[in-house]
Amino acid sequence: MLDSYDNSFKETTNQILLISDKAIIIDTESLLFKDCIGKHIKSLHPFFNSIVDLLPKKNETFNFDCVNLELDNCTYTIDAILHNNGLNEPSVFIFQELTKQYVLYQKAAQRKNLAEIKSQLLDYNNVNLLEKEAFKNSFIANFSHEIKMPVSTINGFVTLLENTNLEQSQRYNLNVIKNTNDKLKTMINDIIDISKIETGRFNILPIRYNILEELNIIIEIYSQKCKEKGLTLNYTIDPECPKYIIADKYRLAQIVNNLIGNAIKFTPSGTIELTANCITKNNDSATLQFSVKDTGVGIDSTQIDSIFNGFYQISNNIINNGNGLGLAITKELVQALDGEINVESKIGEGSTFSVTLNFKIAPNQEEDKVVTKTSKITANNDIKILLAEPLKSNQAKLVEIISKIKNSDIVVVENGDQVVEELHKTAFNLVILNIKMPIMDGLHTARFIRQSDFKLINKIPIVIVSNNPTAAEEHHCKQKRINSYIGKPFNQDEIIRKLKYIIKKSKLD
Repeated sequence: MLDSYDNSFKETTNQILLISDKAIIIDTESLLFKDCIGKHIKSLHPFFNSIVDLLPKKNETFNFDCVNLELDNCTYTIDAILHNNGLNEPSVFIFQELTKQYVLYQKAAQRKNLAEIKSQLLDYNNVNLLEKEAFKNSFIANFSHEIKMPVSTINGFVTLLENTNLEQSQRYNLNVIKNTNDKLKTMINDIIDISKIETGRFNILPIRYNILEELNIIIEIYSQKCKEKGLTLNYTIDPECPKYIIADKYRLAQIVNNLIGNAIKFTPSGTIELTANCITKNNDSATLQFSVKDTGVGIDSTQIDSIFNGFYQISNNIINNGNGLGLAITKELVQALDGEINVESKIGEGSTFSVTLNFKIAPNQEEDKVVTKTSKITANNDIKILLAEPLKSNQAKLVEIISKIKNSDIVVVENGDQVVEELHKTAFNLVILNIKMPIMDGLHTARFIRQSDFKLINKIPIVIVSNNPTAAEEHHCKQKRINSYIGKPFNQDEIIRKLKYIIKKSKLD
């Protein structure tokens, strides 16, 4: 009788039971249920109790997935179909024994779940680490002023003590304090720089300046340092290099300084060579390449990929007192300026670091008007004014205006750190700060002044200069205890009136 149903459900893995309306097994082709013809379906397994209730429902089909059957102390898993035929025809129970398949599926599902759990845990750990890293960097970037303030205060006291009568042993100890504090200041600046870069708070401040003059200053500084170590500094500047460019003056200097300083550190004897080449040039822009070549210890090829990682120090016989951040910051700076940095090196022969950057050529290539920077305050004039302004054009204009105030001396600096140094040297009546300055901007410098431990410093009147003045910015400055706010275009009468009023009021106070 089973033959008439076999063709409809013919498949090598199918097992079939024919069941009468009274739930008696009429015929079978099954490996699981042998010798069961004539038996009641319930006698095979408790599962079939549910089958009995479905048998009266003619011309209907029912599906059963993943049914577990305990037979002869073994567990089997089946997928089944119950098809009830018409009146007076037996029902057909077709099933497939899929135990192995379900076991494999279950194991695969477990592996998948385990993988997903591990992935989610890894994602959580990564997010957690990123949040901690972001918090650390944000903390350092936000509290850069608080971190730098104690160091600057120590420098201030050192400057004051240098101008007193000290015994030889005292001056030696003072130099030790100064040198140690300078190293600490450099390390803090490096950490702050890299934290600001990683948190996206790193600002590029392009200004018009004489790049050739800046390179000559760097060469003069490092020629002396090379001489002290018994090295020779050679340099070549391509005559095709433009004179005045528009770029971040201090970041470019920082890149070149880091590379030359690094070369000196790892060159026991021989030469350092700085080369500035003009790769391409047109009316508006130029591509310049700065190379620093040394005859130092060199870098193993296996370490070259790692030298730009933060806090990484190469393994050699050179005593390195650095923090391993110099090259990491240099690479970040170069990338922030949309440039490229490359290195070639051989052990025992030396290294060559090359940085390629694109610059906008300043339309005006004429010489800047020389601004006299007072190096020593004269005793005759009783009004001492400190002007911090990175732009040469602003320097010239403001000095011209301020000079009209009688009995006034003006000291001109270019950034916030220089302001701090000057404040510890001289008692000023007024400080004028550009709101956008490199290293430490105007508002951070103003905050340092207001929070200084020196009464002669924290009471100094402060005027903020803005190249793009707004009412909102002026209101913000007033909230930061800024005495006055001036913007471009400069109004000579207004500036003189404001400065005179502030100076007069401070003297009365």
